[in-house]
Amino acid sequence: MSQEPLLPYGSPSILSGIAENFAFHSSPESFITARSLAFQKAHPHQADSRIPIRAKVLNRDVAVISSYDQVRQILCDEEITSFLSSSQAYDELMAPFFPPPNLLLHDPPDHQERKNVWVERMATLNESIRPLVRDIVLDHFRNIPSGSNIDLYKSMKHLSWRILLSIFIQNDDDEKGGEHTDIEALHEDLLRGQFSLFPVSINTRLWRSPRSKGLCARQKLQSILGDKVAHGRCPFAVGEPEEGKDIANHLLLFTSSLAAKGLASLLSAVLLNLYFFEEGGSSLSTKLKTLEDSKQRSNYIQSMVLEVERLSPPVVGIMRRTTQDIILRGNLESAQPTLIPKSWDLWLYFVGAGRDPTAFGDTADRFTPSRYYNSGFSRQEGFAFGAGAKSCLGKDVIRMIVSAVVETCLGQIQGVNSESSSEDMVIRLQAGVGDLPAGVQGWLGWKPKVNPEEWARDIKQLPTQRPRKPIMVVVQHQLAS
Repeated sequence: MSQEPLLPYGSPSILSGIAENFAFHSSPESFITARSLAFQKAHPHQADSRIPIRAKVLNRDVAVISSYDQVRQILCDEEITSFLSSSQAYDELMAPFFPPPNLLLHDPPDHQERKNVWVERMATLNESIRPLVRDIVLDHFRNIPSGSNIDLYKSMKHLSWRILLSIFIQNDDDEKGGEHTDIEALHEDLLRGQFSLFPVSINTRLWRSPRSKGLCARQKLQSILGDKVAHGRCPFAVGEPEEGKDIANHLLLFTSSLAAKGLASLLSAVLLNLYFFEEGGSSLSTKLKTLEDSKQRSNYIQSMVLEVERLSPPVVGIMRRTTQDIILRGNLESAQPTLIPKSWDLWLYFVGAGRDPTAFGDTADRFTPSRYYNSGFSRQEGFAFGAGAKSCLGKDVIRMIVSAVVETCLGQIQGVNSESSSEDMVIRLQAGVGDLPAGVQGWLGWKPKVNPEEWARDIKQLPTQRPRKPIMVVVQHQLAS
């Protein structure tokens, strides 16, 4: 006998919505876990704690989804996706700062046709990325004296800016005060305006709101990027003037602070796992060096990166808005379906979905680098790049960048510059002072069942995930033999 669908758990008031807004932005993990535990306490017969949670975020009714199956339904089931809108969900948050045309804000039916054009454009990057990234990585670490203590995330953020600006606007000017610095500063202003909790544009002689500064930064960036496109300083061929506008608008996304911080988050998690996670008494970097077959080594790196994406996605979630009532199947066969009314927002929590034991078994919250390698890559992936028709356009490029960074650190990739090929380095990271905090170990999947308070204390989740306090590591490098 079928069960009647229910609204998501919880019934926030207008007043509690203000508190929930701040609690959610402080730590989505803590926010969601606390409400899931409250549900379990009120309904002990319900085995599945990954029920949709109702909240008030930015004064809107929101259903927070952390079940793997329900996230896939929302992203991939055409009977549901046809009644969801990205553009409406992101209208206030994104549209003023990343104006159309851009794929992020396009809905079906014209989305796929536009995406196909961009898939062809992005495919032209693939051959040139690996050696370019290799040269930038080597130069980045050469400028850090061997034996130095560094803040890993801060270093990876600097490296990410260099890589993205080199790929998309052919700019690797790393000098302070140069164009690179100007572009980074403008993107930071844009991001602060985009995520400001004071969403009003005010510009006076004495004070300007973050939103006003962000909108001004967007205009300046559009001018800079439009000039790059006009002078052939981007990797995409330009035909008609409208093509140039389309490319410049997407370069605003590809070179954004959000993109750089997302890449830095992923690289930080990958390198922490590469050098400090031990399996069988040795680090993954040591294990990879023992694999003499290059195909095996490449596949193991790919498996490790997929596992990091599953457990530690840089962006913790995305939004959709319902254009009519939809019904989601329960996470388990015995679970009640959920009714999401028209005009509600769906907030898909990728961190929770990637750790759902119904999809990943008893080791769902544990880092298992060989998970995909041992299964012949037949296992379900996480949602770091979304899924379905609106999956992230840059997925293949980012994965290529990350694997190229790993291979470069291990001394396993050739570069563009002939003079640098004789200066190949092997890069090692050693632990700084003390153990990693419990919340960071939970983020990486080293320590299961980390409590929400530890996660909130140690991990900043918005706009991208990263440790709240610096993770200090010692850089060692030497010429490859």
